Amino acid sequence: MEKWDVHTHTTLSPDTFAALEKYAHYADFIRVRKHASKPCCAVMVNARGDVQREVEENAYDGAARIRDCDRYGVTVQVLSPTPMMIPDYVDNGDDAEDICRVLNDDNAATMARFPDRFRALAALPMAFPDRAIREMERVRRDHGMPGIEINSNIDGRDLDDDALFPVFEAAERLGMAVFIHPWGGFMAPADPKLKPRMNLNRNWRPWLIGMGMETAIAFDSMRSGRVHERLPGLRVMYAHGGGAFPALLGRLEHGAYCRPDLFKDPQQLNPFDVVRKCGVYADTLVHNPAMLKALIEILGVERVAMGSDYPYPLGEMDCFDPVTRTNLYGYACPYPEPKGVYPGYDVERLAISKEDKLRLLSGTAKEWLGSA
Repeated sequence: MEKWDVHTHTTLSPDTFAALEKYAHYADFIRVRKHASKPCCAVMVNARGDVQREVEENAYDGAARIRDCDRYGVTVQVLSPTPMMIPDYVDNGDDAEDICRVLNDDNAATMARFPDRFRALAALPMAFPDRAIREMERVRRDHGMPGIEINSNIDGRDLDDDALFPVFEAAERLGMAVFIHPWGGFMAPADPKLKPRMNLNRNWRPWLIGMGMETAIAFDSMRSGRVHERLPGLRVMYAHGGGAFPALLGRLEHGAYCRPDLFKDPQQLNPFDVVRKCGVYADTLVHNPAMLKALIEILGVERVAMGSDYPYPLGEMDCFDPVTRTNLYGYACPYPEPKGVYPGYDVERLAISKEDKLRLLSGTAKEWLGSA
């Protein structure tokens, strides 16, 4: 069976490090440089030069990624930028557009080098909608990119902000898929009481819980702002199995029934109808077969696509080496043996028909990308 992995991330290539020097004055700016002592690794550094994350070459090198794909039977990967690298925080339109151009051209080069193995999603300067549309048109025209990746909020602005609607209109017009990935918001709140509760050292809470909350709010924004309803042909994929939103659909529906006065537009589609009638998709990345079955029951196999979060630790490629039982950072596996998970692991274990497995592993991805 073919496997099309809709949720994989890239960093910039270390080759772009010098070219991005001029943007290092932005506090949240991240770029990538070669590792000082490990030839097959790189580091993501912030504006001050502090190392934020160590990555292996499979984060930016197409040939290294293909070796892993061949090992785990992945036919095609959909490349999307690591969310922290999307310049939503940049307050200068020229700078934001140029950073996105560097990100997109870097991924487009990988896609062009291995056209049978990769598709790529573009980063957009969403804070500047006219520029975002221009960049979307450029990557479609010049690189044949099939879609875009955006964060769950745009530097604190919900996705139903009126200024952003023309971007979604353009995506529908161009036939571009949209991948919404959580970042910011509840993962890094400014509220002085909430901030310590979402501390990274509290069981990795921003990533494990904050991300799910962010994705739920992103869906509610797209739903309550009637973006999905007004653009039913817009194909939108929500990361991590939709985060918390599938579990909250009943609560959203019941809340509108109980207190219609609290909803700005009480005539909007029922939350379940938004999922059924509009272009709402989710990936399979829920790490639990029971939850995956529930997600499929809610959305249907035609709206769920395999996603692995490759190559990061929370993904579906085991981060612990089966021989050394350690990971990239030298931490030992907390279990007697590594889990041995791989892209598509939970899908392959489902007791469903071969046709449904084909749909989950590749069919839905192709339809979402417009490749079916």
